[in-house]
Amino acid sequence: MKKSIVWIFAGIILFSGCNITSVGKTTPTISAQQIQQWAKQTIEAMGQTNATSSSVVSILPQASPTTRPILIQPTLAPTAIPTIRSVVIPTISYVQPVQKACDRMRFIADVTIEDNTVLSPNQAFRKTWRIQNSGSCTWSPGYRLIFDSGDPMSGPASVNIPQYVSPDQTIDISVDLRAPAANGIYQGNWMMQNASGMKFGTSDTVNQGIWVKIIVGSENPATPVYPGLPSGGNCSIISVFPPAETRFTPGQELDFAWTVRNDSGVTWTAADFDIAFVGGTNMLKRQEETRRDLPYDVLPGNPLSVMIDAVVPSYPGRFTMTFGVVQNFEIACSVDVTVNVAY
Repeated sequence: MKKSIVWIFAGIILFSGCNITSVGKTTPTISAQQIQQWAKQTIEAMGQTNATSSSVVSILPQASPTTRPILIQPTLAPTAIPTIRSVVIPTISYVQPVQKACDRMRFIADVTIEDNTVLSPNQAFRKTWRIQNSGSCTWSPGYRLIFDSGDPMSGPASVNIPQYVSPDQTIDISVDLRAPAANGIYQGNWMMQNASGMKFGTSDTVNQGIWVKIIVGSENPATPVYPGLPSGGNCSIISVFPPAETRFTPGQELDFAWTVRNDSGVTWTAADFDIAFVGGTNMLKRQEETRRDLPYDVLPGNPLSVMIDAVVPSYPGRFTMTFGVVQNFEIACSVDVTVNVAY
């Protein structure tokens, strides 16, 4: 510290000497007393500085902490969220498969003697049908084709099938018949019978079989002869409309009407008996009327009158539709309605 003060005094003296101006210029004079005053003030100032520095806390510079770089990912364009369409899951309802009946047949074709074939009185002929086993049981030789109703035409009561017939297999089966002696229209109805004696036919609702239908003597007999009726029932035909010779244009609409008398010994009740389409050409205008209730109870000896909306085929020809009064699967009475369609 003392060395510093000495050096300060020396600097002051030197400074004073350097201010001696050249000859001719006036220079202010500094006295020794003035110099001492300045030295005193300098020493006091230095003392205050030392006192201040002793109370100052030195702050050392700190190394900057190492900062890990922050990686800024590039901003990606927002991805569009796809619209998820609602998926409609269909409701699947279980449908119980239809079970085939064990014994059932299907008519395929008339191999010989088509409907309304004209024959001479007492003419012998062989009628052959092609039928299919449409049930689920195999037919054995114990199965038979039996006469069921109508005119027997001098035929046998039954004929056995000649072979085993598997389901869906077809067979041709024949009966030898003879035309009646009188002119007219005749029809005989035949059914199948299994080895247990149970009859069956081509329908699940009406015990419908197959038939042979002929015209004896003339294509247009003056007095039609209606077929006989099944065992267990009987009726008489009172009237049929339209008459057999009435001609219609293709697709013409009309009413079928017929009246029969209950000649059986039982009452045809509306609760137990129906009117049904049982054979021939279906000419019903409303197909839901293939079977419907009797309109009223019919006592033995009383008439039953029926009217049905119909439409004839759209092409020319002679067509017959057979109706029946039926109970369950049995036909108690049958009626034919025949039309002629011409352009």
